[in-house]
Amino acid sequence: MVGVHVNGVGPFPFIVDTGASRSIIYRSLTAALQLEAVPNKSRNIITTGGYKRALIYPIGDIFALGHTLYIEDTVALPDILGSSARGLIGVDLLAGRTLLVRPKRGLANLSASSDDLAEPEWTYIQGRPVAYGSLALSIDIGGVSIPVVIDTGASDTVINKAGAETLLRSATGVGRENVTAVISRGRSIAREKLLMPSLALGSIDFQDTNLYVADLPVFRLLGASEVPAIILGMNVLGQQDFAIDFANWRLYLQGSEKAEGR
Repeated sequence: MVGVHVNGVGPFPFIVDTGASRSIIYRSLTAALQLEAVPNKSRNIITTGGYKRALIYPIGDIFALGHTLYIEDTVALPDILGSSARGLIGVDLLAGRTLLVRPKRGLANLSASSDDLAEPEWTYIQGRPVAYGSLALSIDIGGVSIPVVIDTGASDTVINKAGAETLLRSATGVGRENVTAVISRGRSIAREKLLMPSLALGSIDFQDTNLYVADLPVFRLLGASEVPAIILGMNVLGQQDFAIDFANWRLYLQGSEKAEGR
């Protein structure tokens, strides 16, 4: 989360969410800023729990990640239970820039380019844009290549059922385990996880990483309801410093070639 000023007021904690097509706010922020919904306007959006219709609120300027960014209006959703977040910064505000995240220091910033991310300290994986501007690329799990979407708003990594079946059938050393239900916004999204011997992002190998199995609505949005796909969350990304170049569609990684799983 990062501190965000909205119309000069703040800072308010926002989640930087590279899996979200639009920046949004939560209802507690509309109350804090005394915002009123735009009459007779709403928008259908997709969330972890499915599609929702939400009211639209006027915003204006926000200051986040070292930049003044403009957002004319956005929807307001119910607050996340147990979270202090007051909104999400989505890819609509990150487009064309480079997001640098240093998870263990709790730091993030936004720059105009990736020119400072030079080898040998940094290595990158070439990806491609998907949906409304998220970054997708391919990873290797036990000798099987699967497309992933980079999602800093996800605490865990989720694989769809088609992907889980592919790995269990073809990958080396993958196991499965039933778990207590994983809940998002009051809805059970997973009751099973896969146990990974390793997960390779470019030349960097992440050890002992688990993937929850769930056919989330976002997989349908990505056109991946029946083909293997993964939402790559912060349990993997957060193991070391990384950057996302939204101009050249690259994921940059910094660190050793053997990352410790957790």
